[in-house]
Amino acid sequence: MKPLIKILPLAGLLILAACQPRVKSPAESSLFQPFTDPESGVVSYVLQYGAPDDNRQSVYFTCKSMTEDGRFLLFWYTEGNEKKPGGPGARHQMLADLATDRVYDLGLSTMTPFVETKKDYVVWGDRERGFFRVDFKDPNHAEKKLCDVPQELTALGEVRRLATHLTLTSDRARAFLDTEILTPEGKSRYIQGMLNLQDGSWDEWGETTWNCNHGQVNPVDDNLAMVAWEGCWDEAGQAYQAETGWYPRMWLVRKGSKELLPARDINFASHEIWDDDGQGISWCGHGWITEEQCVYHHDLRTGEQQAWAQVPGARHNTCSPDGKYVVTDQAPETWWRGCKWRVAFFNRETGKYVWLYSTREPLMPQNNQSRLHPDPHPHFVMNGQYVVCTANNADGHMDLFVTPVAQLIEMTQ
Repeated sequence: MKPLIKILPLAGLLILAACQPRVKSPAESSLFQPFTDPESGVVSYVLQYGAPDDNRQSVYFTCKSMTEDGRFLLFWYTEGNEKKPGGPGARHQMLADLATDRVYDLGLSTMTPFVETKKDYVVWGDRERGFFRVDFKDPNHAEKKLCDVPQELTALGEVRRLATHLTLTSDRARAFLDTEILTPEGKSRYIQGMLNLQDGSWDEWGETTWNCNHGQVNPVDDNLAMVAWEGCWDEAGQAYQAETGWYPRMWLVRKGSKELLPARDINFASHEIWDDDGQGISWCGHGWITEEQCVYHHDLRTGEQQAWAQVPGARHNTCSPDGKYVVTDQAPETWWRGCKWRVAFFNRETGKYVWLYSTREPLMPQNNQSRLHPDPHPHFVMNGQYVVCTANNADGHMDLFVTPVAQLIEMTQ
């Protein structure tokens, strides 16, 4: 009987494995339709959900919207066309399951969430209700309450922002918050710190006089975060630049301290993001200062800064996990909410790039701009196997593209 005892667990595992649904690629899933860009020839897969006029939109580029095994894809969904009466409706967090070809509504959300891509769950916060988690493999997708908004913050006044885009520590136990509190006297306070999602305790790191936002904790160092003085083109920011000579966008913060990270080449930075390994930061040097726009990178270990992608007009970018490739979106003409967009894949090994999709005509006119933050926000998922981004359509709705990277590498050899 001893051999039988050894065999039964293996048999049980085989049965369990056989019962697990097979994860389909976007090319195989009925949730997607192929699209070939007429100019570049790049093949992407367009998510199909809701009515043609509805919006299927990538989440913000600092959030990896697809799990590592390729089964789950988180996306924003709004019902209704912005150019037509009555639309769009409220924004929902939606989940596409590429094993079952089903889409689930996870509820309303107005804050960019954090997706745990290896353990298949999402965490988000609500200014009034607190913080929640949803496990993707839960068939009912019931919210699990994690903790309330810290009393230390609510006692100060109205919580206007918890986090620009939520990031968690490497053990996923704490969340970095870049809050904005409106005091009873009508003054905004900008307070940063760590929230323990398990017991709700609050660890304040510091406070700034300026609007400190776009906070991101380092992927491997829980004691280091990056924040932005996004509105540093205002009077206070201009005064700082006049005194120091540096455009004060990017800051490295620890508990009790903060340090400016200057963009030394172009002296302008926007939409910074950590490398996956936490060893560097990339950003887009673009905008009002110069037309020589491209993606720059700072190595934390050496302090070296380099231009990593010479794509004119770069606005948002992410780097592949191995650092060999960059994806970035570009507004080829004047930028506004709903302007023309295109997305580039840049091969750092060859110095060549290809348009993941070529120029899309404006989603909305400049005198009636979109309210849905329709920038493409391209980002690598599944350890660099795919790029996820938003594609605007001139008829007033958005699509979500998933693009295989292997063809992009081949096209840029």
